Amino acid sequence: MKKRIAVFFGGRSAEYAVSLRSAAAVLRALSSQKYDIFPVGITRAGAWHLTRATPDEIEADAWQQNATPCLLSPDREERGLWIFEDGGACRQPIDLLLPVTHGTYGEDGCLQGLFALSGIPHVGCGVRASAVGMDKALTKTLCASHAIPTLPFVLMRPDTPTTAAIGEAEERLSYPLFVKPVTGGSSVGTGLARDRAELCRAISIALPYGPVMIEPFTPARELEVAVTDSHADGVGEIDTGGADFYDYQTKYEKLGARLVIPAPVSPRVERAARAYAEQIYRLLDCRGGVRVDFFLSRADGRLYFNEINTLPGFTDISMYPRLAAQGGSLSSLLDRLVTGAFSR
Repeated sequence: MKKRIAVFFGGRSAEYAVSLRSAAAVLRALSSQKYDIFPVGITRAGAWHLTRATPDEIEADAWQQNATPCLLSPDREERGLWIFEDGGACRQPIDLLLPVTHGTYGEDGCLQGLFALSGIPHVGCGVRASAVGMDKALTKTLCASHAIPTLPFVLMRPDTPTTAAIGEAEERLSYPLFVKPVTGGSSVGTGLARDRAELCRAISIALPYGPVMIEPFTPARELEVAVTDSHADGVGEIDTGGADFYDYQTKYEKLGARLVIPAPVSPRVERAARAYAEQIYRLLDCRGGVRVDFFLSRADGRLYFNEINTLPGFTDISMYPRLAAQGGSLSSLLDRLVTGAFSR
C-alpha cells in the first residue's frame, strides 16, 4: 500500500516565492508509484488549501485556482487532514508530513509544533532545533560556547534606539558591516554598510523583519555543508560571481552565482567544515537534512560558522539537494529523507 504524504508549501513568510519553487521541485521528484501525494498550500494570509495544481502552476503561484480549504488536525487519533468541500467536511488519513515551507511560521518551530501535536511523522527538524536554528544570534551564541569559531556581532531589537545600536556597532566592530534579520532567510532584508549613512539605511531595511544582527563584513569564501541524519554529505562553495555577498537578487533574480561542488579547498578545511557541521547538527538536535554555512576567511584562512538552515531549499539553484544527493537523483534523496522520518 502506498504511503500518503502531505507536502506543505507557501505560508506567511517573506520567502513565500522561494517555497513555491522548492515545492514544485519536490512534487516533480516524488514518485507517484510509491506515494499518494497531497499538496497543501498556505496563502500569504495564512489560509490552508489542498490543491490539485500542477508543479508548474504552483511555481507560478497559480495553485489557488484549483484548491479546497483544509486543516491539519492536531488530534492524534485522527492523524490526517480535514477537507472542507460542498458544505461538509471529510477526513483524509495521512502517513507522513513533508514541509517545504521557508522562513517565519514555516521553519521556526511553529509548523513543527502542530506536526508534533498531530502525532504524524514528519520530515526534518523538530520544534527545538527549528526554533533555535531560525534565531541566528542564539545559534551563534550557542556554537561559540562550544568552541565553534564565530564572528562577533551586535544584536539590535525593534525597541532598541538606532543611535544606540550604531554606537555599539562602531565601538565594537569596524566597517564595512553586514546587517541581516536575526530570523530571516534567503538573504531577504540583508545589506552591506561601508559607513554610518549606509548602516542607517541597512538597518531600516532589515528592521521590519524583526531583530537585527550587525556583524563585521569579512572578505571570505562561502562554504556550505549538507548534513543528513548526522552525516555530512559534502562541502560546496558559492561563487557569487563578483557580488559583494550572496544576496536575494544574486540567488534568485540575477542568477549570477555559481555552485561549485565539491568546494576546491584543502583536505584540512574540508575535514574541519564537515566536523563542525556535524557537531552543530548534534548540538541543536537536528533531524533529517540541514545545510550549515561557513565563511572561509581570505585574511587568515580560518573557518567561521555563519548560520544553519534547518529546512533548506530544494530549488534548482539550492546547494543542499545537490550535495546530499551525492550525484544521485532528487527522487532518491527524498526517498532517503522519507525513510529516515519513518524510522524515527
